[in-house]
Amino acid sequence: MMGTRRWVGALEAWLSNTDWTKEKLAERSQHSAAHVREMFERADPNPTLRLYLELVQLSGARFQGVTTNEPVEVIKRIKEILVRENIATVSALAKVAQINRSQLSTLFNDPDPNPTLATFDRLIVALGAEQEFTLVPFVDNAVAQAIVVGVAEVQAVRQAAPIRHLHAVPEPASVFTALRRQFREAEADVAAAARDAAAATMKAELRERIAELHEINVALEKRRADDAAQILRLRGTNAALEELRAEDAAELELLRAANGELERLHAEDALTIARLHEEQARLREQMLLFGVGCLVTGAGIAAAVLTGRRKR
Repeated sequence: MMGTRRWVGALEAWLSNTDWTKEKLAERSQHSAAHVREMFERADPNPTLRLYLELVQLSGARFQGVTTNEPVEVIKRIKEILVRENIATVSALAKVAQINRSQLSTLFNDPDPNPTLATFDRLIVALGAEQEFTLVPFVDNAVAQAIVVGVAEVQAVRQAAPIRHLHAVPEPASVFTALRRQFREAEADVAAAARDAAAATMKAELRERIAELHEINVALEKRRADDAAQILRLRGTNAALEELRAEDAAELELLRAANGELERLHAEDALTIARLHEEQARLREQMLLFGVGCLVTGAGIAAAVLTGRRKR
């Protein structure tokens, strides 16, 4: 299974292990149901990455090592892999992935990127990182257990029995009975408000705990993927990355050669400028000498003319 079909196939396989179906996913999606169904039917589907991730989110999954189902988070993970693999040039990745360099630079610098699934696939294949972008449950089992325990705690607080007071006193007149009933109702309202406040506090703490566990889980996924990549690097079995590294090295060599040529041209320009300055200084000196000579000659002629006049 190659190309964009691999990612749609992965989503289909994920759905087969859940209560979701392609039809249900299409109906519940915020997009055209016919458009979503067509994506599953095409041999080479090419939706935007955002649409694909929205469907992944709806089915309760996410990419391994990616915190949320947002294109910007996926691009962030791709950049992390580039740094991990010491790929220094965008040009090398663009060439191996067969993507226009300026298009790739724009994608990497866009604060809200949304490439096509085909572009995403080319980048992942160029990095040899297909196995790093498998679908996993959005909420890890440990996080899910924390949610269950936390919700149970919140429900226990909400369902706590209201405080009741027993009064061993004779039954007073009806007016006092009404006042006592109102007091007990007010007391119950205060207790309920206190329980709601406690439940709200526990819910906030639970959300914070879930977020922390989710971040830790994603960090562990990244570490496992990075360790696996290091093993492959040591074995030299990732052909895609080897090709990318070779292209990156060639690109860096070209840049170094171009930089060396620029330095040589700069040195030649500096010598030329120095020679021009010397020539300019020499010409100024010659002009000065010529001017002095002209003055001397002029003075001699003037003296001769004056002498001739006097003899007359």
